[in-house]
Amino acid sequence: MTALSHATPDDILVIDSIEVVYDNVISALHDVSLTVPRGKIVALLGGNGAGKSTTLKAVSTMLAGERGKVTRGTITYDGTPVRDQTPSDMVGLGMVQVLEGRRCFGHLTVEENIIAGAYSRKLSKGDLEAELDRIYGYFKRLKDRRKSQAGYTSGGEQQMTAVARAMMAKPRMLLLDEPSMGLAPQLVAEIFNIVQELNKHEQVSILLAEQNTNVALRNADYGYVIETGRVMLQGPAQTLLNDDKIKEYYLGISKEGRKNFRDVLRKESESHADLHHH
Repeated sequence: MTALSHATPDDILVIDSIEVVYDNVISALHDVSLTVPRGKIVALLGGNGAGKSTTLKAVSTMLAGERGKVTRGTITYDGTPVRDQTPSDMVGLGMVQVLEGRRCFGHLTVEENIIAGAYSRKLSKGDLEAELDRIYGYFKRLKDRRKSQAGYTSGGEQQMTAVARAMMAKPRMLLLDEPSMGLAPQLVAEIFNIVQELNKHEQVSILLAEQNTNVALRNADYGYVIETGRVMLQGPAQTLLNDDKIKEYYLGISKEGRKNFRDVLRKESESHADLHHH
């Protein structure tokens, strides 16, 4: 089933059966279709190496920099086919990607990092101040750290800085790659609250790649589960949250209660040890 069978003008992003190849040999994505309805949050879930980042980079056209290319299928963003554009063309069209790993300019202050996001907008000084104030309204923690060197702020603050910088470009669509990676649970909650606020009040559509299935589905409208370059499951976030398969694979909870991975491994190693004794 292709994503296009239910694509409508209400979808800001339509990915239809794409295949992605790196270095002309390694196929990273085999057949991925998904849609992001305008103004919604869609979560792309799956383990490490499933193809989540590759999907986002195919959309933001960052693949070329990594010798990857879309070899089959189509990507349409806001009615425009995405083919030969550069990442800065995409920013001009209103799509901004926040890469994983909280990439900030460490030697610049938090505020200088955020301002860097507006470079394509040629704002007057007054407008820039107004925009900064608007952004700090969402990122209150950053307002307090605005004069700190970004490299000396916490991981969560750097992640917020990266998202705030992206929002300064006034995007219609935001691609977030692993926003929760390596962060303490309370910071993850804070970041996802901000993501919800931006979605609601700035009407920005969001596609987020996340290994933290639970938090992603709690904050998304719709979810897709990707495994080894293919979409395996999709549905409304609430439905997926209650799906036993997802609970078992991604949340580590089975019908018999919570499976503790270490217990499973210990039982296995004990049974191996028993075999050796006999």
